[in-house]
Amino acid sequence: MEGGYTASLQSQSAAGKGGDEPPQWRLAHACGPQWVSGEECAFRIWAPHGEDVVVELQREKGDPQEVRLVREGDFWVGQSACSPGDRYRIAMGSSWNDCFNQEGARLFRRDPCARECDFNSAWCILHPPLKPPPRFAAPNFNELVVYELHIGSFVSEADEKRAFAATTEKLEHISSLGFNCIQFMPTAEFGGIWGYNSRQLLATHGPWGSAADMRIMVERAHSLGMAVLFDVVLNHGSSKMNVLWNWDGFGPDNCGGIFFEGEKDTPWGKRFAFHKAEVQDYLKQACRTWIEEYGVDGLRFDSVHNMPWWLLQQMTHEIKAHYPNKILIAEITPENPKVLHDAGFHSCWLHATHFDSVKIMKGSDGGGDPNKRIGMLKNMVAPHGFGNLGVHSVLGSHDQIGDRHGGKQDGHGTHRYYVSRLGGKGNWHARAQTRAWFGFQNCCKGLPMTFMGTENLQEDWWHVDSHHRMNWGLLEGADPQTMEMRAFVTASNKLRTSCAALTRDEIKFVHEDGNNTILAFMRWTQDVAALCIAHFAESQWESDSYGVSTGWGGGRVWKLALSSQSQEFGGWTGSSTPEAKADDSGKIMINIPKWSILVYLSSN
Repeated sequence: MEGGYTASLQSQSAAGKGGDEPPQWRLAHACGPQWVSGEECAFRIWAPHGEDVVVELQREKGDPQEVRLVREGDFWVGQSACSPGDRYRIAMGSSWNDCFNQEGARLFRRDPCARECDFNSAWCILHPPLKPPPRFAAPNFNELVVYELHIGSFVSEADEKRAFAATTEKLEHISSLGFNCIQFMPTAEFGGIWGYNSRQLLATHGPWGSAADMRIMVERAHSLGMAVLFDVVLNHGSSKMNVLWNWDGFGPDNCGGIFFEGEKDTPWGKRFAFHKAEVQDYLKQACRTWIEEYGVDGLRFDSVHNMPWWLLQQMTHEIKAHYPNKILIAEITPENPKVLHDAGFHSCWLHATHFDSVKIMKGSDGGGDPNKRIGMLKNMVAPHGFGNLGVHSVLGSHDQIGDRHGGKQDGHGTHRYYVSRLGGKGNWHARAQTRAWFGFQNCCKGLPMTFMGTENLQEDWWHVDSHHRMNWGLLEGADPQTMEMRAFVTASNKLRTSCAALTRDEIKFVHEDGNNTILAFMRWTQDVAALCIAHFAESQWESDSYGVSTGWGGGRVWKLALSSQSQEFGGWTGSSTPEAKADDSGKIMINIPKWSILVYLSSN
């Protein structure tokens, strides 16, 4: 076993005896259960203040039995005959028991490294011996088209207690829309409502189902050709039901004990004790668990500005060394390209693209100035310093759409689905504008991301309550406006994933018209060029009366590949010019419909 366990155990070949496959990433302070054979499990517990530490093991029948552990420095180790599905918990005395008044001399604790737990008690559930998940070839990083969802509210209230399984049954909904990647909001056990108050970093969220259910969910996504990203919250512990607090009894001055001492509070919970090697490895072990045991294709790190920079560098370096094909995405506020170039992440969430689009639509904070509008659009197309992997959510992620306060988040009612910001699903202009921004996002450099419900023109805001979760009624009732939006989402996504020019680094701005808010830019490969024309205004040109410079030579023929104002998507017949030939200067004369995104392709 890792980290200084007994020599006799280290010498055993666990995998050859039906035990765990050895991890690719070995961590000196890794803990938790480890199968040394198909019938024998070893336990390693970090409890520097523990005394007389035992594992209470409850097998299928009979009373709990005690497995006595032996101290090795600050750790306790031992092993016993076990079976997958057995329940276990840790019992101990403490040399510094600040929990005595509440709990007495004997403390009963969960294993912080358990893979599955009973949500309402200290009992953990022993997982089966670990085997590598099925192989999956994920799309290249720059080819990802991401769908973000919250598992518990993606399904009906009636299905929430089996949310992993119910989500698995609905994954084809996502793949049919042309998305090739899913980012699940936190799946580790949490104490809040959205998932960002992690109680256990390696355990699945029991109220949604079992660890086996979650593995099946990941495998089903892979079978549909979709990569899977997990959202990890490593910057703080839970502010609610924190099972790591005063874990081995030690907790003077309300410091939180061995997992938190010496760190500061945040509005969401106390930061982990990042200075401790044992805690560092606990965070790394969480990342290892999701990658090696579930086969996820990348991790999104929440709120990394609340973590030490040196630790981010260390973690990204080690993860890249062991899993070079796994994408690492950071959320940092304010956005800073140093998180890529210095902290070592591949990608970063770009909240600014959403807020700039709102400024343009509302004509506020520079959005009313023609030059500033074009500047905002250009920075959305090619975000300065973030390369080709920044994550765009122009129509909003859970942060901009979710609201916990009855639609009055921040006191301003600013958290909404995009269509509701513009007048609602029943408003033709709001639908057209939402389509245009969605298609624009798919033309920009970076990774486009869409939050669940957006594809159906869901309204108001998202939350986990019965009225604001995923509204399947729009789809099941074949709402005509929803069907138009879904048709456009599908067409736009499929163009993005089939046209290599839209995922490459090369980009060139070829036409700027600030007064009419029209921006055209080129993306290309050796074989094909894509001309993307965005128009965010009420003005309109028909009879091929608007000239757009293509930036390429004359005589080239450009064929329309996508128009957000096509009749099938909610626009009208003849809204866009199907084909245009450039004059000697490289200009094409075309229709420009109001509130639109047009994509023309030309082969070399």
